[in-house]
Amino acid sequence: MRERTINDYERAVNKVVDYINKHLYDSPDLKQLSEVANISEFHFHRIFKTIIGENIGEYVARLRLEDIAQRLRMSSDTLDKIALEKGYGTKNALSKAFKKHFGVLPSVYRILPQNNSFFFRDDERKEILLNPEVRIVDAKRIVYIRIIDWYGAPDSYAKAWKQLGQFAKENNLINAQTEYIGLSFDDPTITEPENCRFYACITVDRDIQPTGPFGVQTVDEGLYAVFTLCGSYSGLLDLYFNIYIKWLPISDYKLRKKSAFEKYLNSPDKVSEDEFLTEIYVPVSKKKT
Repeated sequence: MRERTINDYERAVNKVVDYINKHLYDSPDLKQLSEVANISEFHFHRIFKTIIGENIGEYVARLRLEDIAQRLRMSSDTLDKIALEKGYGTKNALSKAFKKHFGVLPSVYRILPQNNSFFFRDDERKEILLNPEVRIVDAKRIVYIRIIDWYGAPDSYAKAWKQLGQFAKENNLINAQTEYIGLSFDDPTITEPENCRFYACITVDRDIQPTGPFGVQTVDEGLYAVFTLCGSYSGLLDLYFNIYIKWLPISDYKLRKKSAFEKYLNSPDKVSEDEFLTEIYVPVSKKKT
């Protein structure tokens, strides 16, 4: 395919993925999503699977079930209530779909240990005493490039950041106020590692037109618990383990339905690895007393 055609398809898929993220339970069908992409249903179905790796129906169904899995862990809501709110109608219908995807019934999944996963294993993660700063964060306009791979996958991440840097340079986007952001969408204790979605981002202070693999969106303002890592990015897994498995359950806060993100305060090209500074922003709200 011609380069311009490929860029048009990537831009269209970005638009649809962002639409799905915001309208996950609005039952978007292929016809509606192809209209968002401005591509015929027949062609868009093939294009989406080529770029994302799943067909649209599989992708939407998986995201819904993973969202429900997180709801089961983070709340005591009954399965009847969740099934009704999430469009499954009955708990039997939800249980059938859930078991087909996760291999266990929702009632069993709810009590499984969260640290039995690729990333979070008690015997592999050191415990860290956490004292986050909780503060309101302003909205950020970002340009992003998507990665679908396990969090921290070196080849995928290096390629994406290099492409983003070249795009920023070509479009004169870097200035003294530019922030380098990593936007995470999935919980790796729920989502299969190879399906985890990550956006490598930079903040921008002017309007940018989406082009090719580079999309534009806004990180919402709101309340965040902010944690700081000093040292190698390899320490992020230990920090995330302590945030979600150790700190969050006993804190006065619960997760908001927004994406966590990382902010990289210095460049790996300019400081040694033990001097890396990274902030993790976890969207939270106060628990009701």
